[in-house]
Order: sequence, then C-alpha cells, then structure tokens
Amino acid sequence: MAKKVVEPYAHADETIEKTSGGVLYKVFQTPYRLFVSAIMAGILIGTGYWLAYETGSSLWPWRFILQNGHLVKKSVLELLNPAGINVTNAVKYAITNVTLAKLIIGAVFPVGLIAILIGGADLWTSNPQLVVYGYARKKYGLNGLLYNWTIVYLGNLAGSIFLAFMATYGSGYLLKHPFMDTALSFALHKVHSDYWHLFWAGIGCNFLVNLAVWLWLRSKDKDIAGQVLVIWFPIFAFVAIGFEHAIANMFAVPAGVFISAKAFGVYGVSFQEFFFKNLIPVTFGNLIGGFVFVALVYLFVGYNPGSKYGEIKPSELIKLFVDVAIIGGATVLILGAVIPGIIATVFEKALGLSVGAQLSNPVLALVPGFAVIAYCLIMPIIAYKLFKPLSS
Repeated sequence: MAKKVVEPYAHADETIEKTSGGVLYKVFQTPYRLFVSAIMAGILIGTGYWLAYETGSSLWPWRFILQNGHLVKKSVLELLNPAGINVTNAVKYAITNVTLAKLIIGAVFPVGLIAILIGGADLWTSNPQLVVYGYARKKYGLNGLLYNWTIVYLGNLAGSIFLAFMATYGSGYLLKHPFMDTALSFALHKVHSDYWHLFWAGIGCNFLVNLAVWLWLRSKDKDIAGQVLVIWFPIFAFVAIGFEHAIANMFAVPAGVFISAKAFGVYGVSFQEFFFKNLIPVTFGNLIGGFVFVALVYLFVGYNPGSKYGEIKPSELIKLFVDVAIIGGATVLILGAVIPGIIATVFEKALGLSVGAQLSNPVLALVPGFAVIAYCLIMPIIAYKLFKPLSS
C-alpha cells in the first residue's frame, strides 16, 4: 500500500518561500540605506508609545513628586486623599483605573507596527522571523543575517533615542502631568524588574509581534484594511498584557531618563540600568519568542515530507537554532547592547550621572544618549566590512 502524502500544514511552506525571496533587500541593501530604514522603524515604534502616553495617562493611577531630592511615586488617591476612602487598601488591592489605562494604551500602540509593515521600514524584532526564513532557505549565508541584525538593531536604537529627545527636550510634550508620570512609571518598572521576568516577558511579546507579522504575510496584498486588523489584535494584546519589546523600550527608558532630568532636575533612571538591567534580557527573550515560537514552528510544520520544496528535518532545525539563537543572539547583544551600554556608562561616570544625582544642568543627561547615537552612526560601515553580506 502506497504511503499517503500529507500536505504541509496550512501551506505554510508557500508563505515562507515567497517571504524568503522577498526579504533579499534586507540583506543586500547598502549599509546606510538599511540604517535609515531602521531609524524610521525605531521612530515609528516610539511614536506608538508616545501616543499611548498621551491618550491613556489621565487614567494612570500613579503620579511622581520630588521629595527630599528623590523621585517618589504616589497613588492618585494618596494625593487627593478623599474623605471616606481607605487609601491604604485602595493602593494595596489596586482599586484603580489601571486596566482602563492599559486598554487605551494597548489600543493605540499598534500604529507603529502597522506603519512599518504596510509603509515599509526595518524593525529588528520582526527579523528573527523574516530574515531567518531567507537564511533557512539558503538565499544568503549567516553573515548576511548578522549584517542585517546588527545594522537594524542599532538603527532602531538611534531612532528611538532621538524620538525620546524630541518628546522631552524638543517638544516638551512628555514634560507635563499626567504624561510624564505614566512615562516614568513605565521606565522605572522596566529597569527594576528581574532578568527572569524580563526574559519571559520578552518571549511573550515577540511571539505576539511575530504572530502579527505571520498573519500579515498570509493576508491578501491589496487588502489594507484586513492587514491593519490582523496586525492590530496581537500588538494590542502584548501591550495590554504588559510584555516587553526591546525596540519600544529603546524609546520608553531613555524618555524616562530625559523626563527625570528635565522636569525634576534629578537623574532618576540611568542608561547603565537600561542596557544592562533591561535591554539584554528583553532582547534575548524577543529573539526566542519570534524565532523559536513562530519561525521554527512554521518551518517545521510547513516543510514536511509532502512539501514540494522538500522536507526540513529536525537536525537541520537544531543547526538553525545554534546559528540564529546562539551566534546571532550573541552578536546582536554584544554589538547592540553591551558595547553601547559600556559607552553610555563611561560617559555617565565621567559626568557624575549616578541614579539620584541632582542636576544643575539637565542638558548633561543628553550626553550618554547622544554618545550612543554617535556609535550607532559609525557602525553600519563597520558591520558591512565585518560581515561582507554580498559574499553570502
């Protein structure tokens, strides 16, 4: 009896084949064109966060005050102290409007990814899926993947820090209550969470982000309204849940640094905390969430023995994991987080910018961030010479 051939699950192989050919521009693009595209993506994701702060902050239940030279978070109920309300229990049991605030924040945040996927820009957190497909299908070598990941990650970082400057020192929009209170709450929470939590929150986030990307890949090309919907729902979910997105954090935490310095005259959050207490575990979690929980899954179920493109065996997926998660992960973490973190820390120590330091000149808080941007600006040509993507 002839062995029955089972078709690939949901014809996932066809989607991946189409995608792997369509992402070549991400690898063979010249370094500064790729970098500018990544800057745009960082700005767009940050714009989603900025919009979220502007629309959801009135319901945010916390405010910040300067007390004895330190930033202190206070419940809105504590500040109002209305008669007849047990403020202690209200705070203890979170009897607040925080869920409504998260609903609004989650609802408006997806504007960034919608603009990126439909309008066109290069976001690192989608590339543990998109660029991996091209590598898995042998459209280019590992050096091509590393080239893309390095430049895109750093471009996202530069664009995000610039937007944080624009929202604070530039326009001043996030220097007013209640917007700065929400922004500071987010920034401080991100740098004071433990590695274990941040890693898993990063996985959950980029699973949902790359689910949105996968649904977008499967949608009809000209159905813009349908594409918007399939992107919106998973992104709304990750933001409302409170998962961690490395590129969004590149705006959120620097914005907290700048707000505390400009509005309160205190260095309330540091870039050292950002890079070493948040960005590293979140980035690796994002990598695993997008690569393992989406890309590897669809490569495995899509390329079964019935696929006309050939079967991908488990041994091939194990090698892919080593290349992408270990080699790729180490590369992007070292070049994108560790080295910029060291640069920012050196400038912070030289300027006496420790957490809690009083600032006579709030402009000093900009120096570490702009030093990181300078590093990002010189790295594309270095990455091009280092990884030689055209030899892929």
